[in-house]
Amino acid sequence: MAHPRRARAAAGGGALIGAKRACAQGRRHTEALEYWREPPDMSPAAAAALITDVMPGIQGSRDDRQMTSTLLSLVTKGAVAIYPGSAAGYRGFDLSRADCVSIGQLIASDPRREADAAGMCTLVIMPRVYTDRAGLQLCRSESALLDVLLRASERIGLPVFDFGQMQAALKDWRQGYAWLRGFEDACNAEYQALHATVPAGVGARMLGGAAMIASWLTAFIYTAAVGQIALALVISLPLLFAATFAVAISPRQAFTAQGEAYADQVGGLMRYMEDFSEFGDRGVFDTVLWGRYMVYAAAFGISDKLMEQMERAYPQLADPEWANVHTSNDSLVYWSARRRATRARGGAFGMHGMHAGGSFGSMVSNSFSSVGSTIRGAMPQSSSSGGHSGSRRSGGGGFKGHSGGSGGGRGGAR
Repeated sequence: MAHPRRARAAAGGGALIGAKRACAQGRRHTEALEYWREPPDMSPAAAAALITDVMPGIQGSRDDRQMTSTLLSLVTKGAVAIYPGSAAGYRGFDLSRADCVSIGQLIASDPRREADAAGMCTLVIMPRVYTDRAGLQLCRSESALLDVLLRASERIGLPVFDFGQMQAALKDWRQGYAWLRGFEDACNAEYQALHATVPAGVGARMLGGAAMIASWLTAFIYTAAVGQIALALVISLPLLFAATFAVAISPRQAFTAQGEAYADQVGGLMRYMEDFSEFGDRGVFDTVLWGRYMVYAAAFGISDKLMEQMERAYPQLADPEWANVHTSNDSLVYWSARRRATRARGGAFGMHGMHAGGSFGSMVSNSFSSVGSTIRGAMPQSSSSGGHSGSRRSGGGGFKGHSGGSGGGRGGAR
C-alpha cells in the first residue's frame, strides 16, 4: 500500500526520510504498524496542536507543550542555549561561548553546583540572534517566541537569565499579553496552514438545539397549561437529556484527507518514539536526530517516555565519558545523558530527575511552564476576558473518527 501524500506546510520543519511498513494488522505493533522515523513536516507548535486533536487525552496542556517544544526547537537551531542551574551559578562564565562538556564537568565537580542544577535552568540568547537572525531560518512561531525572550532579556538587562529571573521580571509586564498573543497567533496560523481540519457536526448540533428548545416548550405546556408534571418528567426531561448529550458529543471538527496523512505522521512518530527500544534496526546513535526527537516529544507530552526508550536502547548513556564524546554536539541530548549518568550514581541532579522526570526536556518544561502563566496573570482583565480566537476550541465533541486518550485514539498509524 502506498504512503499517503505528504504536503509540506509553510510553517517549516524537517524532511521526511522514510517509514517502516509491515504486513498483517493485529500483530505486534513492531511488525504491523507504520512508524515515521523523522520529525514531521510542520513546526513543533503545529504538531502539538495536531496531536491534541488526534489524541484529546494527551498529557499536558496544549499551550505548555507548544511553548516548551518551540523553546527546545530554538535550542536545536542555535538561537538560544539552555544550561541547568541558576544564572548566579554562572557568574564569570561566557555562556555564549561555553561548551556542554566543560559545563557538565564543572557541575559534576561541585556538589553545590550539582544541587543548583537540579531545580533551575538558565537561558542564553546567542549572539547570532542579533547579527544573523535570518540565517537561523526560524518558522513563525519560533520567531514569535524568540521575540518574547528578547523582551524578557531587555527587562532583565542581560542576555543570560534563569527562568526564576524571567518569571520575576514578567510578573507585572502589562504589555506581555500582546507578545504572548503574538506567539499564540503564530501557532494558530501554522496549524491552520496545514488545512488538516474542516468544521463538522453543524447539522447535528442544530437538530440537538431544536430538540432542547422543544423539550423546554413541552415541559412548560405540561406543567403550566395542562398541570401534568408527570408528563414533563416522563417526556420532556428525557428529551432534554438526549438533546444535550447529542450536542455535547457531536464532533466540532473532522480531518481532511491531508489532515489524515498528517495525523498518521505525528501519531506514527509518537508511537515510534514510545516503543523505540523494541526495534532491532535502530542503528548508530544519531545525536542530531535525537535532538529533534526531544523537540517533538515535548510537543507530544512524552519527554520522559522518550528518555526511557533512549536509556533502554543505548545503556552506554550512563557512562559520562561516552556521553562527553558522542552527545556533546547536541545540548538537549547531552544534558539528558548527564541526568541519566548522574542519576545512576545517585547525585542531586539525578535525584531531581527521578522526582520530576528523567529527561532534560521535562526539566525545561517544569521550569518554563510557569512563565506563560505569569504573563497571562499580568494581562489586563479586559484583554484576558475576551478569549483568543483561531484554532483553539473548547468544549466536547472532539474529532470525527478520532478519539481516545494518550494510549488510544489513532494508535499512530493505519
